[in-house]
Amino acid sequence: MRFSLNFIKEFLELKVPAKELATTLTMAGMEVEHLEKIGDDWALDIEITTNRYDWLSVLGVAREIGASTDKKLKVKYLKVDKKPIEKKRKIIIENKEDCPFYVGRTVRGVKPTASPAWLKSRVQNCGINSINNIVDITNYCMLKWGNPLHAFDEDKIEGDIYIRRAKKGEKFLGIDEKERILTGENLVIADSKKVIALAGVIGGKNTEVDENTKNIFLEAAIFSPTVTRRSRREACVDTESSYRFERRVSADCLEYASAESAQLIKELAKGGNASYIEAGIKPASKQRKITLEISKLNFYLGEEISKQKVKKILSNLGCTLKEVSKDKLSVSPCDFRFDLLREVDLYEEIARIYGYDKIQPKLPFLLDQREKDGSGLVVGADAYDFKKKLGKSLAVLGLREIVTFSIEGSEQLGAMGCQNLVGLLNPMRKQEDSMRPTLLLGMLGALRHNTNRGQKDLQLFEIANIYNKTKIGFSEETVISLGVAGESFFHLKGLIEEFLRSLNIGKVVLVDKKENNFTNALEILAGSKSIGFLGKLDSSCAQSFDLKTDIFFAQLRVEALAELKNIKKYKEFSLYPATSRDISVAMERSCKFQAIEKIVEKKAGVFFAGLEIVDRYRGKDLPKEQTAFTVRVFYQSKTQTLTSAEVDSLHNEIRKSLSQKEGVFLR
Repeated sequence: MRFSLNFIKEFLELKVPAKELATTLTMAGMEVEHLEKIGDDWALDIEITTNRYDWLSVLGVAREIGASTDKKLKVKYLKVDKKPIEKKRKIIIENKEDCPFYVGRTVRGVKPTASPAWLKSRVQNCGINSINNIVDITNYCMLKWGNPLHAFDEDKIEGDIYIRRAKKGEKFLGIDEKERILTGENLVIADSKKVIALAGVIGGKNTEVDENTKNIFLEAAIFSPTVTRRSRREACVDTESSYRFERRVSADCLEYASAESAQLIKELAKGGNASYIEAGIKPASKQRKITLEISKLNFYLGEEISKQKVKKILSNLGCTLKEVSKDKLSVSPCDFRFDLLREVDLYEEIARIYGYDKIQPKLPFLLDQREKDGSGLVVGADAYDFKKKLGKSLAVLGLREIVTFSIEGSEQLGAMGCQNLVGLLNPMRKQEDSMRPTLLLGMLGALRHNTNRGQKDLQLFEIANIYNKTKIGFSEETVISLGVAGESFFHLKGLIEEFLRSLNIGKVVLVDKKENNFTNALEILAGSKSIGFLGKLDSSCAQSFDLKTDIFFAQLRVEALAELKNIKKYKEFSLYPATSRDISVAMERSCKFQAIEKIVEKKAGVFFAGLEIVDRYRGKDLPKEQTAFTVRVFYQSKTQTLTSAEVDSLHNEIRKSLSQKEGVFLR
């Protein structure tokens, strides 16, 4: 929509350069798409959003500029004269929903001529061709107030005026000289014998104002946006009038637009006697009150905006304010702002006038449905930071992050034993009809893609949400998946232990767990709380994904990690060197490696500095049910350098205890 800057200056004093003004409006949400210099004027092409019908007038644009630049508007409202009443004809409205209110004014003794320079420039610089003084006045007032007007040659109207639906097959010749066959979708203005206009869209050739016109009938009305849109589409024509009627027009400004048009016609077209007529009922404005809390506003925006600043912004936008308390305002939006209905609508208005560029960039607050209960649960922006920290810790351990789709196929999920799926109502494809209940499918797809392209020793992770159906609805949970290809079970176990150590989560235990698609699956427990599980993908599942190498997978619950994490406490490190000794043991499958760890740690006591598996073996010289390990034990003192004799003594005690453990054999 095109507007003249000189026209806008009729309402307020502006010393801001046009280019700077265009930037200010764009930053406030009224995007100026193009700026053009025309003589001593500037034309602004402004994108009008569908919810802002008030921007379809120069007054509305000036009001927005005033709010954005803190300038007061100078608006001259004419006295609406409704006398004398026109008695020559009647206005008959067939359906009040199609046309709730109609106003007509008759001005006699006019002389259509070319418009004066000021009027011509106002109209033309707003993108409308100048026709004559009568038509230009109606366009000028439409541009100014936002209410379309139409001038009929009064002497060409026969009898009363009817606002009705067209009869099927009825013909109409518009001022664009195109004949149209009308249907019941078309709302028309008709006299007693013929159709004289498509209501809200275009006037008829049979009542057009020309150089011979002496008397004018001036129309101003409220037409249904829906009916206008249908009628316009049926007639295949777009006009300035229909564009405005389809987005609603103000009943309050209608009378001002009509009164000013009549006055200007008298002044510029030498008009004389005038009369007034109306039909229908002027739509009453609905009183709306919205409670605005300053603290909630600032929390929502992430910015501290003072109460005084908020009041000034809303007042400049035409709202009426009343203080309810220190933190609350009762806001009554102005009648021309149909779109202000909720508190968040006011947040948006305040934010854009205050300036989006002034709001400091911060992480969104990401409201969580749960309340903090003192358990250490991380919510909101903290949750974002926590997940970022988790990802960084895993990357430091050498894992690479992947991102996979949250929608999977129910058929494939069902084949993997997944139940209680959250299905989509309108899936685009059968292969993508359910929300994922696990991150396993995405991980296997990524491993397959990379291994098929020659990648080896893959270590991948993903942090994302999974979805399940519950008895009371649906659940959404954030989890971490870890996938390792070409390594051992113990490698994945070591990665998880190191990862948990980075969160300062204490001792965890691994217990047998039955898990679909996995062999040797283990549940990770911290006390009685389950953190997740890890396991080796079974061969049948691996084959179905065309994976030719061993795959080890783990899935951890982020909420559990958040509850169990502890603040890191650093302790003094020893100034004395550590030393190590190796122990080779064979272990039956019924025995847990954790038992070996406990014995080593207990016997080494204060000198225990850690252990690691340096070799693993299964072969001919071992019974089938046994696995051999080489365990390296580290010893270190905080007060002295340990002698070989002291280390050997400790090491022999450990070997002795291990030899007495059932299911463990020294080698």
